Amino acid sequence: MTFAMKDKPIVKARRINKMRFISGIAISSLVIVMTFVALSLSLTDFFQSESSEAGIGAFKMFTTISNIIAAIAAAMCLPFQIDGLRRDRCKLPAWIVKMMYVGATGVFITFFVAITIISGYQGFVKAMLTNSKLFMHTINPLLITFLFVLVISDTRIKFSYSFVSLIPVAIYMVVYLIMVIVLKQWNDHYYTNKFFPWPVSMLLIISISFGVSQLLRFLHNLTNKHVDESIQKYYKKSPDFEFPTIKDALAFLAKTEAKFYHEGDDIYIPVDIVKMLSDRYGAEKVPLDILYDIYLEKYLISISDNHEK
Repeated sequence: MTFAMKDKPIVKARRINKMRFISGIAISSLVIVMTFVALSLSLTDFFQSESSEAGIGAFKMFTTISNIIAAIAAAMCLPFQIDGLRRDRCKLPAWIVKMMYVGATGVFITFFVAITIISGYQGFVKAMLTNSKLFMHTINPLLITFLFVLVISDTRIKFSYSFVSLIPVAIYMVVYLIMVIVLKQWNDHYYTNKFFPWPVSMLLIISISFGVSQLLRFLHNLTNKHVDESIQKYYKKSPDFEFPTIKDALAFLAKTEAKFYHEGDDIYIPVDIVKMLSDRYGAEKVPLDILYDIYLEKYLISISDNHEK
């Protein structure tokens, strides 16, 4: 049996994946660079020596902390995204996607507080477009939100993890209250006593933070659902995988995947796709281990054939 006529749709899908990897690499890299530039501006007092947020004081700010967390998450994504670009296939580990959720929640809270509360006191330009604030209050939050919601959609985020995403906020609030209200060692740079009594302000910030975490989770899961349904539809219904038996379908899948093998690559079995094909062909009674073995055998044969060519 020949499979030559069925390559084009899968190649098209891989091109779409490649665009996804390139955009992920570009955004992750930008976030890292922007965070470094913003920290450099703050720590060297450049253009803002009159501010209590300058120098080491920058680390008093939740803005700085949340951007660092987001940059670390972006840096963790890069090796997988680069490898995905090389292999045309990649799935980020769930724990990295969840860490990005923590980072995205933090920087979006920063964005929301800056554009509403801080802008109301300092003015929009000073709060959002001046010095390091341009990067940490505006550019990074928008980039990270785009990355988490539309690009890194590999893992569905459960409601229970919303509370994990708010841990940095909760820790910071406790420290902030101690240093500002109890010990009076920090300036009230988030104006918790400016517009309302501090308990009301803290309750408001908690509500905003929870709302932000749910909004990001909803948008991320919406993208995840759309992508997952598209993948399921392709492997379960597309004529590209219309073969007499599941063994032939697995052979075609293995042959296609083997084209992207490079010497030294790890060999893996796409268990999610094999399960979809099992459902399509009504092979539920066949143990998955047997299907995996069939795929692996055909994959190794294809690699050998490609090497000989």
